[in-house]
Amino acid sequence: MDNKYFHSVILQEDRCIGCTSCLKVCPTEAIRLRDGKARIIGEKCIDCGECIRICPNHAKSAIADNYLDIIKKFKYTIAIPSLVLYGQFPSKTSIAQMLSAVKNLGFDEVYEATTGSEAITTVIANHILNKKHEKPLINSSCPAILRLIQIRFPDLLPNIIDIETPIEVTARIAKHEVSKRLGLDIKDIGVIFISPCTARVTSIRNPIGIERSYVDGVVSMKAVFGEILRNLGGSCKEQLVRSNSSSILWPIIGGQSRALGIENYLAVDGISEVIKVLEEIEMDKLDGLEFFEGVACLGGCVGGPLTIENSFISRNRIRTLAKSLPPAEYSKEYIDNSIKMYEDGLIRLTCEIEPRSIMRLDNDITKSIKKMEMIKEILKYLPGLDCGVCGAPTCKAFAEDIVRGENPRSVCLVKTMENFRNKKRN
Repeated sequence: MDNKYFHSVILQEDRCIGCTSCLKVCPTEAIRLRDGKARIIGEKCIDCGECIRICPNHAKSAIADNYLDIIKKFKYTIAIPSLVLYGQFPSKTSIAQMLSAVKNLGFDEVYEATTGSEAITTVIANHILNKKHEKPLINSSCPAILRLIQIRFPDLLPNIIDIETPIEVTARIAKHEVSKRLGLDIKDIGVIFISPCTARVTSIRNPIGIERSYVDGVVSMKAVFGEILRNLGGSCKEQLVRSNSSSILWPIIGGQSRALGIENYLAVDGISEVIKVLEEIEMDKLDGLEFFEGVACLGGCVGGPLTIENSFISRNRIRTLAKSLPPAEYSKEYIDNSIKMYEDGLIRLTCEIEPRSIMRLDNDITKSIKKMEMIKEILKYLPGLDCGVCGAPTCKAFAEDIVRGENPRSVCLVKTMENFRNKKRN
C-alpha cells in the first residue's frame, strides 16, 4: 500500500467557475477558493462526494478503476455489485437478470453483497451486542462517516463496531470459497466491486481498521451502467440470488438497524444531519441509545454520487424486490461459522482506527495555544456571515488560514466594504 493518501474525488479546474457551492456543503471544510478556482485540501477531504453532487458545472468528479484492466491481471475474477444496483432498473427486472448481466461483462462469477451483510447481521446480533461496549455502538459500513469521525469526532472511535463492511466481508468470503472450490491461490482471484460511492473507492486504496483490502478494484456504477443495461436481455441459467427480504434493504437508511432487530436505534442519512447527531452523542446527550446507523448520502447508499437513478425511486424499487424474497432465517451452523470468522479475524477490524489530527495548529503546544488566541482576535474583526466570498467556508476557517499562513493575501471583502461605507459617511 502506498504511503501517499489516495483520493477518489478530483477537481477539473477548467470547469470550475468559483461559484462557492462546494465550499458550503463540504462537511470537513476541505475546500478553499484560490484565484477564482476551488482547491481541495487532501488532509481534510473524506471523499464523501458532496461536492460532486452540488457542483453545477461538473467540475468535481471521481477516479475509479477500469474493470477490463483488472480482469487481465487474474486467473479468476469475481464481481460484487452494490445492492444499490437493484434500484437502478425498472421493477420488472429481476435480481437474477441484473446479476447475470453483470457477470456477462466478462467476470467468471458474481457474488451478491448480501453475503457480507448477512454475516455481519448474524455476528452483531448474536455475539457483539451481548458483549460490553461503549454505547451507542456506531455502524462501520459507511467509509465517509468513519473518516468523518477520525477527523471531527475522534473521541467516538471506541464506539465503532470492530467489524468490516459488507463489501469487504463479501470479498473475503468469496475469495476463500472460490479458492477452496477450485483449488486456486487467493492471489490469483480478483474481486471487483461495482460502487455507487466515491468514499468506497478511497477506502479500498486506504483501508480503515485493516492492513489491506481483499477488493482488488472499484468500478463506478455510473461508468458500467450502460454495458449492464445492454446485457439485460440474456438468459440466466444459474442460481445467482442469495438475498433475503432483510439483507437486501441494507443500502436503504435504517435497513441495517431493522435487520439487527435493535429497538433503541437511530438511523440518520445526509452528512450534515449525521454531524449534528454525532455532536449530540459526543456530548452524551442521547442517553440509552444502543445503536447509531449513520450514512453520508441521503436515503442511504441509494443516494450515492455514482448512481444513475433518483434515490427515492431506487429506494422504492429495492423495497418492492424485498417483498418477493424469503425472510431471513439463519441456522445455528451458519451463526456459529460467522462468529468463528469474526473471532479468527477474517471479517473483523484488526488494526486500531487512529484519529487524523489535521486540525492541529502547531506541533508545539505553547505555539498552538498562541495561535488559537490569534484566531479569536481575528474573529472579533470579522462579520460572522460565513459568506464564502473570501474563499474560506466560514469566518473561523478564514481566520485559521491566516494564522496557518495558508492564505497570505487574505482579505475580508465584506469588512472592507463596510469600512469603506463608514468612511464615506464620515
